[in-house]
Amino acid sequence: MALPLAVALSPLLAADPAPPVPVDAAFGRRHARVADLPRRYTGADETQLDIVRPSPGGPRIFVQGTLPDGSLGTFLVDTGADVSVLADGTAERLGLKPDRQVDVWGLSGSASVSAVTLPELRLGDVVVDDIDVLVGVPGFQDQLGFMPVDGLLGNNVWSRFTLEIDYPADVMVLSPPGTGPSKRRSSPMFFDGQHIHTLITVTTDEPEPRKVDVITQVDTGASELTLCAATGLPFASSYTQGLETVRGIGASETLPPFRFLEMTRRIPVQQVEIGRREVGVTIPARWVSYENTRTNTCGTGGMKALLGHEYLSDSRVIFDYARGRIALWKSKRKPRQLDGHALLFAQDVGRFGQPPERGLSQGKLLVGMGEDERAIASLRAFIDAGAGEPADQAEAEVLLAQLLRHLGQHDEAWEVLHDLQPGDLVDQDQIVGMVNGLMFEGRVDEAQSLAEAGVAQRPDDGWAHVALADVLLQEKAYDDAREQLLRAADLEEYPDAHLLRRARVALAAGDRYGAMAHIRKLLSLYPGGGPYLWFYAMLVDSDADRQTFRADVEAAMARLHPTHRPLDFLVAVERVLGDEPALQDALSEGLKAQCEPIPASPDRDNCFAWYYALAGVKLDDALALIDRALTLSGERSDFLDTSAMVHLARSEYDQALLAAHAAARLSPDDVYMLWQAERIAQIAASQRESRAAPEPVQPIQPTGWLRSSPDPARGDVPPPTP
Repeated sequence: MALPLAVALSPLLAADPAPPVPVDAAFGRRHARVADLPRRYTGADETQLDIVRPSPGGPRIFVQGTLPDGSLGTFLVDTGADVSVLADGTAERLGLKPDRQVDVWGLSGSASVSAVTLPELRLGDVVVDDIDVLVGVPGFQDQLGFMPVDGLLGNNVWSRFTLEIDYPADVMVLSPPGTGPSKRRSSPMFFDGQHIHTLITVTTDEPEPRKVDVITQVDTGASELTLCAATGLPFASSYTQGLETVRGIGASETLPPFRFLEMTRRIPVQQVEIGRREVGVTIPARWVSYENTRTNTCGTGGMKALLGHEYLSDSRVIFDYARGRIALWKSKRKPRQLDGHALLFAQDVGRFGQPPERGLSQGKLLVGMGEDERAIASLRAFIDAGAGEPADQAEAEVLLAQLLRHLGQHDEAWEVLHDLQPGDLVDQDQIVGMVNGLMFEGRVDEAQSLAEAGVAQRPDDGWAHVALADVLLQEKAYDDAREQLLRAADLEEYPDAHLLRRARVALAAGDRYGAMAHIRKLLSLYPGGGPYLWFYAMLVDSDADRQTFRADVEAAMARLHPTHRPLDFLVAVERVLGDEPALQDALSEGLKAQCEPIPASPDRDNCFAWYYALAGVKLDDALALIDRALTLSGERSDFLDTSAMVHLARSEYDQALLAAHAAARLSPDDVYMLWQAERIAQIAASQRESRAAPEPVQPIQPTGWLRSSPDPARGDVPPPTP
């Protein structure tokens, strides 16, 4: 989970905090004898905890602890945070009222948040008292999938122990301070009261590899290896440069996504040695603030470098805070990974049974487990019993309708949503999907009435206006649709919101250059937004347009790291522009980087079919692959979208339209799916009228396997929480 404070959280909990001891000098300090170390917890000497993940194989790790009210809380394990965090809802449930303000900093800036003291937390057989926790942290996610998250535990908890994390076995062991590994089997580590620092050796991936020592923070809640400012200078002989998203504390959810794009450098890495173990993680290191060579730190917190979970995930990691040692060993326990959704469901059933009033919470966990049929039964029981507050009832009905729609039971889905008030649909982020779903059923008058009522009941919600704009577009009221989208952007305080929808309206109104201007703006804001390349290509209509398009594509790609280029859409672009060598290069690179590493599965089949369709090659193979993927997985909008692309490349227009229509019915709030179904319908109608056997036509609107979840960068979903 990319929580903002996983990127070096440093609150000022004391009025005059002592300056940290320089790390370089700290490794030579003498540490106290074990007998002299104070115990800062009560209970057993040692305790073992299960580590859980939101899904099997998920990168972030969580543990459970018993809160003062006797309930179990689920917490992110974050050795990059010097202080812990409590979710707002959990703090409110416990009756904890913030009593002070503190400042936090990170890569994206700083923020002022509230703090309070958590009286105690039981972790297995030990109890930790008087934990300083932050509440109201911007962007903190209190749910992953459908797994509730009560907070995160940082170094003000873990430093009370010797902390062992056995990643392969999903086990945590908490032992008395100072009981860690011997010097012979570990490396020096310095804990400055806030963060863990250690010396790592990075081996570059160059024709003549070099070994470079770097002092870095070790952060179980972060990703990758990040180098700050002058810290990256020893690596300056080999790098790529480009834009990428950099988020941290202070990354407000109200800011547009492009504000988090930052020019970085990427350094090829062959391996990293940490804690006496060589780790063969080949992710290129990220170098931020590389122009600021007067300092070797980022921000105000003194961070030189940050090492994330990828470098720990194959090891048994021991952090001895008191004695200053860190070790990475091979796990000797039986490998396992615990599904947090399944664990929380079993705990809930064990505590409460399965009465109707638990149907919503248990149903959500079942969805997270992939148990859709059981989830439907649980949600129906909750709804039929009228067991929850109105907002809970609305949430249950919306979730039930989504599941029914996913299973192709569209009539049942509409029936479930029939009695919901328009304002409830807005509150549940369902107004756009409901309105477009009705229009797909030919119920345009109902859709318009619903959208107008949504605006009337929630006039200050931008998405109510987006829903009305979608109806007005179908009614050919283009000026009114444009005004509704501008109103939505104004309410969201983001002038460039909904640019793709605005381009769609402009094109429908006959303003091709207006549509092109909107998409060019999107491409300038998000050069990695592959679908924008394709929509842009769709609008090209002359040699002059092609020259401008080629220049814009090259400029956008030049702003990206090679590994961040949208290779699938570049295949499509090069096919449109007729550059066969460039097409073959992008196809070969994309298949190797994105399809071949996927284990045999429907996702792998879909990936190959998607690339073949965009390139216009091996179309018989593509059809067989996507048909097999759909047979094995059932209807999925991303797979159906690939199917539409394959049929379109094969000039099978009616089949393409059926697949595109089915994809849009499953994802009626996705403007990409809507626009694709529209344009394929136009092509199919044109071909029926001509009664000709045309040359294969390019796919109109690929969404594809790379975008199986909403992409906030495209300006058609709300800016995400950081």
